[in-house]
Amino acid sequence: MGYIRHNTIIVTGDNQCVPKKVTEVHEKAKELFGTLVSEIIEGKTNGYVTFMVAPDGSKEGWDMSDEYDIKRKELADFIDSKAYGDGSNHIQFVDVAFDENFEVAIDRSNKTEGEIFE
Repeated sequence: MGYIRHNTIIVTGDNQCVPKKVTEVHEKAKELFGTLVSEIIEGKTNGYVTFMVAPDGSKEGWDMSDEYDIKRKELADFIDSKAYGDGSNHIQFVDVAFDENFEVAIDRSNKTEGEIFE
């Protein structure tokens, strides 16, 4: 059976410092998620840009849900691979989950869960 649990990835990057990395991540997202990826939106200042990967709409436990879980992990790993030796990264992301019971969770980001909530 299953229940609806939406996952949305929000990616923000410093387009002034690393425009090539932002483009690479956006292209990777489009390769993995196709039409679920928004266009790149320019912020009002400081050169930051953002795009989003929309939820796939499948129920937890369905094959499609499992397939997109793997794709989200692949994109997150790709973004993490763009980090510098000290772990810093000009590209930040968050994978936010929210479900039909109004539960909300951060499934992954550039930081571990403990760092997010400290």
